[in-house]
Amino acid sequence: SFPAMRSRPATALSIAALLSCIWQLRQPQLFAAPASRSQDGQAMVLLAGVGTSGTTTPGGQRNVGRLFAEQLINMGADVACVVRTSEAQAELEAAGCRVAGIGDLADEKFALEVMSCAKPVTVFTAVGGKDSSGSRVDGVANINLFKAALAQRVKPHIIFVTSWGCGETWDYLDERSRDILGPALSAKTEAEEFLRSTDLKHMIVRPGGLLSDTEATKRGVFVTGRPDIGGAIRRQDLAEMLLWLPRRPETNGLAVTAVDRDMVRAELPLQDDD
Repeated sequence: SFPAMRSRPATALSIAALLSCIWQLRQPQLFAAPASRSQDGQAMVLLAGVGTSGTTTPGGQRNVGRLFAEQLINMGADVACVVRTSEAQAELEAAGCRVAGIGDLADEKFALEVMSCAKPVTVFTAVGGKDSSGSRVDGVANINLFKAALAQRVKPHIIFVTSWGCGETWDYLDERSRDILGPALSAKTEAEEFLRSTDLKHMIVRPGGLLSDTEATKRGVFVTGRPDIGGAIRRQDLAEMLLWLPRRPETNGLAVTAVDRDMVRAELPLQDDD
């Protein structure tokens, strides 16, 4: 498992070094929105599935994408978000996140336009849910993003947040959860499989059940090779852990489960080398 590293005070120099190590960022350049009218420049991290404070989760909690965006902005990263509405644009810009484009990623043309204008080094996506017609977007929207990434001369690194229950972890999901979550997990799995079929460098993160507690426990871990391990994790912990995803050749293509050590559910206990 990869333990989440604890945060500590950092100088401007150490923050710059950290960003270079984790995200391989270059000196940020101005990126204007919307994408269709952007000026020359790059957004080093393009975020999709960020959401807004009042519409993201039950009770109006910020979703993982939004929390992750805030983490990156606070660290000084060059970040741009994709949003669906002008209301979301206003809220995210007020939080310090530039907007790459306003539109629906289920529209393949829009996805390509945003990606081609942003030319990001890293794409983070946690897109999910339904559109205004009630159709799930977990599959088509993410696949459109990945197709757009493939069309770039310099292809970005992809961080795709889905859910435990996708892919090979489906076999360990109970029947009740399958009945409730089946359509969403099927759509996310479709997008996972498309990503894995490409030559895009990527990691897939499958969090367990997401909790809305505001305080991180620092007990989150990434687990590999144990699809049987499920559980739960706080959104704040997951957002912080995403900053520390290893970017090494041996981690390319990995699908990892994110859970809190104290909330693991599995017949066999979690081991330190999982």
